[in-house]
Amino acid sequence: MLVLSGSAVAIFLPLQSTHADAPRSVKNALLQIVTDADGKDDTDVFTVTVADAEGKVLERVYDAKEEIKPFTTFNLWLNRTRAVSPEQLKAGKITFRIETKWDEHWVVKDARLTVNYDSGPPDKWQWGPFVLQVKGANAMWLDFTLDDGHRM
Repeated sequence: MLVLSGSAVAIFLPLQSTHADAPRSVKNALLQIVTDADGKDDTDVFTVTVADAEGKVLERVYDAKEEIKPFTTFNLWLNRTRAVSPEQLKAGKITFRIETKWDEHWVVKDARLTVNYDSGPPDKWQWGPFVLQVKGANAMWLDFTLDDGHRM
């Protein structure tokens, strides 16, 4: 819109929509783990996957040749594999998986997941304590739901 008033000219343009108008979707997530008396060996592969009914949403495969020592707080960023809304994620689950070369006993005292969205506040869940234990060169996993009972 163009307005003429004397020698001054004002131009008014329509406002463009902002991100607030767009539906929210998952951006990334941070998993914080507090180990107890046992931690991850330097040969273990640790994978964390967050999924909804249609499959993976966030995942991180941690295969670094380093230990996660006992009585340690460890942060692990999860990468988005698919954008979903917070509502779609509510029916989801988180999977903690270890693959070992020999017997493993890993005690997780506390696990906290913070899911960040492209706008608005994050969602947070908490689980623990739990044990990831396996005999021999095998894989072992535990699933937990992203339900209100674990919400922080």
